[in-house]
Amino acid sequence: KLTHELVQRTLGPVEEALRDAELEVGDINEVILVGGQTRMPAVQRAVRDFFGREPYKGVNPDEVVAVGAAVQAGVLGGEVKDVLLLDVTPLTLSIETAGGIASPIISRNTTIPTRESKTVSTVADNQSEVRIHIVQGERPLASDNRSLGKFELSGIRAAPRGTPQIDVTFDIDADGILKVSARDQDTGQAQEITITA
Repeated sequence: KLTHELVQRTLGPVEEALRDAELEVGDINEVILVGGQTRMPAVQRAVRDFFGREPYKGVNPDEVVAVGAAVQAGVLGGEVKDVLLLDVTPLTLSIETAGGIASPIISRNTTIPTRESKTVSTVADNQSEVRIHIVQGERPLASDNRSLGKFELSGIRAAPRGTPQIDVTFDIDADGILKVSARDQDTGQAQEITITA
């Protein structure tokens, strides 16, 4: 009874993981519990009720993360060759647009390396520069997400708002290094920033 509400709250991330993977509960073959707290009968019962089957007990929940780390080390070291591990972006990467909205460029769980672009424009007449604010997170407002960096693109020709076309490109390499560039289609003016952490 003491932990019921807390245990039930942990099912939210499980549902989110299924949605992100575009899977249904019935698509899951085995459920492996990780971490010492999964030994609690209440946790095991909640998992059984949610998935409609008993959690797999063939691994030690205290050791499974270390086993996964060892497999990854083997892959990186070239000793394990029959496993493919894909890196993904853990959270959505966005730019702040008018009204403080976080406008997504790269969605969370996108495999890397990847490159995505979006065309934006000015919000005021005769605006000569735009500020590019890069944020990471799932919240609709940029201010509620983690700020990763900012830069300005200047030299935009005077024009009515919405007329200039500025291509903003997010490029993440295999090492997870993010380069964000902005280029004015009309003048060719460009600016970029590299974000490493």
